[in-house]
Amino acid sequence: MNNTKKLVVSAILLAWILVLGMTQLGFIPFGPIRATTLHIPVIIGAILYGPYVGTFLGLSFGLYSLWTNYTKPTVLSFAFQNPLISVLPRIIFPLIAYFLYKALKEKSHKQMIRLTSIISSVLLIEIIYSLVKAFKDGKTLGIVIGLISLVLIVMIWIMTIKKENIITPGFVSAVIATICHTAMVMGSIYLIYSDKMMGIKNMDRKGVLYYIISVVFLNGIPEAIIAGLITGGILSRKQS
Repeated sequence: MNNTKKLVVSAILLAWILVLGMTQLGFIPFGPIRATTLHIPVIIGAILYGPYVGTFLGLSFGLYSLWTNYTKPTVLSFAFQNPLISVLPRIIFPLIAYFLYKALKEKSHKQMIRLTSIISSVLLIEIIYSLVKAFKDGKTLGIVIGLISLVLIVMIWIMTIKKENIITPGFVSAVIATICHTAMVMGSIYLIYSDKMMGIKNMDRKGVLYYIISVVFLNGIPEAIIAGLITGGILSRKQS
């Protein structure tokens, strides 16, 4: 693809990011944090048009997040006002999506299903753990998100059993890149602001760590599966 086409595509995907952000579909409030969909056009841009386009879109995503947390703060916005948390992970995760997609394109469909089964099993164990903890703590929002995550994973398994070609390199790359993105963001919050989080959440350090892990899985998994379905669908249509 020549430079002119890359500029046009980058502008279109950047507009997608801005529209999602301005319509509140990009940052969906879930308690003290916001679930995001802005990572989806970033992943699509990285996979289809290369690491430079992906990095540009990731930077745009990060800067928009930084601006949003200054203009529309939540309880945890102090963390996202730090570019190491709001910007840096958003530059890195599209590169993960791009290089992972390049590697997975060479794998057979059977190998893809095997890889997805391993990842799904690990995620399922953590979802069940987070659900049990949410039930014990009486956290309604955590229970709802956990149940949605379970339903999404079961739906994917059913479609796989029915031999619907959903487990594609695009799907798997988007899922893993999204989980890496959430883990990098929340892990950075723990490393940099765990002491402040202890005061805000009235928890000890271990409690803050469990809270961070719960957010990674309860928020990250729905974000990841939705990103996988959209990215996989777009790539399949482009290839056909």
